[in-house]
Amino acid sequence: MHLRILWVLALTSLLVLLRPSDTEALSLGYTNGKSGTYSSTVQLLTVNSRQMLPVQRSDLVFPDYLQRSHIISVYEEKVAQSPNSSIFLRLLADQYLRRFREMADVEDVLRAEQAARRSLALQPRHNQVSSMLLASALLSQHQFRSALDVLNNTQNPSVDNPNIVSLRASIQMELGDYEAAHQLLQNLTEEESNSGQNAVVARYLELTGNLASARQLLNQAMQEMDSFYTMSAETRAWFHMRTGDLAFAAGDFALSEQRYQEALDLFPRHIAAFTGLARLYAAQHRWQDALNAANQGIELMPQVETLGYKADAQLALGDQKGATETEDLIGVVAYLSKVKGIYDRALAVYYTEHGIHLTEALEIARSEVAIRDDVYAEDTLAWAAAANGQWQEAQRAAQRATRLGTEDALLQFHAGMIALHLNNREEAIKRLTQAVSLNPQFHHKYADQARQVASLLIQNSK
Repeated sequence: MHLRILWVLALTSLLVLLRPSDTEALSLGYTNGKSGTYSSTVQLLTVNSRQMLPVQRSDLVFPDYLQRSHIISVYEEKVAQSPNSSIFLRLLADQYLRRFREMADVEDVLRAEQAARRSLALQPRHNQVSSMLLASALLSQHQFRSALDVLNNTQNPSVDNPNIVSLRASIQMELGDYEAAHQLLQNLTEEESNSGQNAVVARYLELTGNLASARQLLNQAMQEMDSFYTMSAETRAWFHMRTGDLAFAAGDFALSEQRYQEALDLFPRHIAAFTGLARLYAAQHRWQDALNAANQGIELMPQVETLGYKADAQLALGDQKGATETEDLIGVVAYLSKVKGIYDRALAVYYTEHGIHLTEALEIARSEVAIRDDVYAEDTLAWAAAANGQWQEAQRAAQRATRLGTEDALLQFHAGMIALHLNNREEAIKRLTQAVSLNPQFHHKYADQARQVASLLIQNSK
């Protein structure tokens, strides 16, 4: 066992030190960018290992997460012994971020930020890996513009580093500046691309109305990740989870379920995969399965979105008392988010869909747009404004949410219902029909409503 720990420690050191030019620094939204506090972005910092170890069978899993805390304790000791070593601080920051992704302990993000800042203070130049680590830590705290500033101010002659370019592009997407993201991604050449950068491109394609192309590219990236045994289990699971998300968006529920289950096989603690399964099962009205998946995710971390699926499942199964208790827990999570100053768009979505705390939902949605004006923030604002009778604000937000042609049925449904209220019947028919066409079971409640309203509008227009 001691030799195994030493081998894992040596390998993780190589991942950060030997080939910094191969480091994949990603900042990618999951659950369609609607997840809650500290979970709307995932920062993956891995390395292409094809030149270090031979390709292994893709069904094997490198259980690096089992030794994470021990590895961290070793690096903490090394830093204590050599406090002026930018390298050990860089390694430690990387491990803190890995444990954050695995365990969802917010304190690890703060530790990673501190270690990365110390590494950069000691070595401001030729330390782009620490810059990406710091940007990722800030991004996890929803400090999007600060993260972008770190990358823009990187003191490194190689400013065209493709990993930094792709990370900057992903941050610009979080901020809703899709034109800037497009310009950055155009600088990436096919020869330089790796799985991490392709995942960023896939995200851009997904948001800009090219879901089929996004699915194809992300699937290729997932397969490449699976070909390396030494790839982090959580990283590999993330790619499976994201392909599950895109399969759900396209209405391919069988594949979506398969990908989520694969993610959990690779990394059993993958909270987003449990949330994805809960959403998938809820959309199919498989309420007991939805409840089971939600409970498993909540045991790891009580996120608003996952709790919402649990409450809906409990109501559908006739457990009114249980649903009330779950709603109370959502209130506790909401309070803690407010104390930390983090606006949780998932909370605004839950309040709006359930017709409760509507004024607060609108306040949260407006605050979210001020922080990151992406299409999902605009969609959240559109639906919350509509629920509060602010129809002009709802219309403006819905138009911005759908301006890229994003093939997301829920966005199209919201825009369609808002258009209907404003007596724009043609627009309503277009949006609602598109929603059902994209994904006939996109939502456990709204999918049926979209079909019924679209059918009635079409009949009345004849």
